[in-house]
Amino acid sequence: MTYKLIAIDLDDTLLNTQKTISKGNETIIKRALQQGIKIVLCSGRTHNAVKNYADQLGILGDEQFLITNGGAIIETASQNILYEEALSNQFYRDFVSFVKKNKLHYNVVDDKSNTYTSSEKWFDKYTIAQAYENDSGLFIREPDELPDDFQILKAIINGNKDELDNISDLVHQTYDKDYFVVRTGEGFLEVFPQNVNKGSALKMLTKKLNIDLENVIAIGDRDNDIPMLKLAGKGIAMGNGQPGVKDVADFVTKDNNEDGVGYAIEKFALN
Repeated sequence: MTYKLIAIDLDDTLLNTQKTISKGNETIIKRALQQGIKIVLCSGRTHNAVKNYADQLGILGDEQFLITNGGAIIETASQNILYEEALSNQFYRDFVSFVKKNKLHYNVVDDKSNTYTSSEKWFDKYTIAQAYENDSGLFIREPDELPDDFQILKAIINGNKDELDNISDLVHQTYDKDYFVVRTGEGFLEVFPQNVNKGSALKMLTKKLNIDLENVIAIGDRDNDIPMLKLAGKGIAMGNGQPGVKDVADFVTKDNNEDGVGYAIEKFALN
């Protein structure tokens, strides 16, 4: 099989525990790019939080692509937007009411990588981390303080594992009918538009590029990666991946601290 595109999750997949791309992974990915294989970073992060990694790998310009915000945006590496789907202002207001009623911590992200939350006595460390990654500041605003047409790309409930475990069922009961709810990492339970996920974004991008999904490899480690692993011709789970991800994968590679991404690309895609 000749693979023409490789979709790669970032956190705990391409990135090691130090949140860096190893030299081994970088070398293999650059070899794949030199062979004409499209490398698409697919992340729940915003453009700002993905850009430096893309630059390091040489994923540049309008002929290379990124899937960001969990699939809410498909864009070129130079940030020309090909597709975007947002959550309404009404959803945003209802969501803030829900989190306040249940005494939860939250943040939301707009299409400019800005992070918003409400006034608190103290700010959850995951909200701070989100704003730091997005590199566009943390804005303390109530929905009523923002324009009537203000929209967001995703809404995030923050908390430690036990806190999110305790609230997860209620969040799913509240939002599953009309939205896509998924745990995207430690401290993050996220709500997206119903049809937004990495799989649907990958399907749209490959259609635009006239690439058959059979000629695609997808690599990931968490529940939000499952849609793209199921669609791809070769779905690859990380050795450190969650059990459900491994269950749907065609192959389980090494973990994210052992150059698992590079190992899989070299095994299946390189000449």
